[in-house]
Amino acid sequence: MSTATLAKTEQRTPKRAPPRDGRTDVKLGGDWLDRWLMELDQVELRTYLQLAHYYNTRTYHDTQALSRILPGKEGTKALERLERRGLLEVIRKEGQFHYHFPHRDSDGFHRAERARPSLSDALAFQERMSEELMALTGQDETPALRERAFKRYPQLREEYELYESAADESAPRWRLWMEVSRLLIREFEQRYGSLREDHGELFKEVSAKVLRHHLDVIDGVVGEILERINSLFREVHDTWVIAPEEEEFVGLPFVRRQAQRYGIGPEQVLLNTIEALGHQGKVVVSVDEAGHLASMVLPADTGLTKSEERVLFLKPEERQTTDSPRNQERVRRSRNKYANYLIDRAVQVLADFVAVGRVRGIDVWLERIVDLVNEQLSLLPMSDGRAIVQLEHVIDRFDAVRQGHRSRPASPPAPLPDAPAARNGAAAKATRSATKSATKSKPKSKAKAPPARAAKPTKKKARGKGR
Repeated sequence: MSTATLAKTEQRTPKRAPPRDGRTDVKLGGDWLDRWLMELDQVELRTYLQLAHYYNTRTYHDTQALSRILPGKEGTKALERLERRGLLEVIRKEGQFHYHFPHRDSDGFHRAERARPSLSDALAFQERMSEELMALTGQDETPALRERAFKRYPQLREEYELYESAADESAPRWRLWMEVSRLLIREFEQRYGSLREDHGELFKEVSAKVLRHHLDVIDGVVGEILERINSLFREVHDTWVIAPEEEEFVGLPFVRRQAQRYGIGPEQVLLNTIEALGHQGKVVVSVDEAGHLASMVLPADTGLTKSEERVLFLKPEERQTTDSPRNQERVRRSRNKYANYLIDRAVQVLADFVAVGRVRGIDVWLERIVDLVNEQLSLLPMSDGRAIVQLEHVIDRFDAVRQGHRSRPASPPAPLPDAPAARNGAAAKATRSATKSATKSKPKSKAKAPPARAAKPTKKKARGKGR
């Protein structure tokens, strides 16, 4: 068949229609037809139906997209008339347009009366909320400031008076900005939460700002927990703490009242509290039912200077200087200093628990510390996946701590009731035997030089294969 014949055949053969997409159907309710059909002219009706057909499949429309579905300049004018009638809301952003149909209900039918809240009102409410909360957090809470807030939100006055009359030691502290934030977030969700499902990308931006306020409230709750940490956590020391089990923490009256008041899950409060303790430089540990060391979360601080942190935590393309050999050496030194800091913090906690006989399997814990530190180092931008810290580094540092080369916390963990003499007796013997057995597994140096102490990877003798 020639090319000309094929072209004629294609012209005679009708093109198959694209498959129907039920999401783009425009369902006009009978009340909508009675109310609007007689009031809209032909261009306005076509404009409304075209937008209602396409808006489900595209979040934003640009000018070029509009020209394909609207009838020229008349369509643009009709769009403005639809806005004035309240049939349509147009959210304009950087030359693009987002459409909201207030008369479309949750089942997809377009009704005579408004079936959903205004998206423009939701955006304006969120903007006012952000400005008000930013202003409140920047001011000291005074009686005059509270009085101004109470005039605007009378329900807060009743809650404050109830708090003043019934507050006890376990009651959360009253904070005006947290109470206003809780009130506004709840009101926002009640009035505009139904918009979230249908307005994808646009509403994600709004939700992100609301979430930021919610996270601020969580930070405030965590601050309350940290102020009472001595009574809420099992043991609190200068450099480490023993966290309660999740069930135990959730059952605390103070935690329950905080969670109920601000609508925050107590499990989330515990996770955020552990994270906040890590940023304070504390090691968070847990113990088993018998009181022995069970788990350990390394601190989030680094022990580095600001310039060393910039070198270590920035990717090469994010640095102002090129990744030269000199800069690579700076990265290596900062990384090793960070590794030594983590090792030091972990083995000091281990040594404190060993001293009172609250550790099962010291050699297992030494290997676990190796894994914990290497896992932390693997998150660095320059990580190549190699295990930087070896068992010998942790053992050397543990030996130094046990021999008293570094001071330990002034208040070590309490000994178990069934082992009051563990500090000077069985625990010390177990430590010596475990360290000795772990030392046997060290790789021998070719030059038969003594192993480096305290895991100092910046020295030549301690580099090893991974240093």
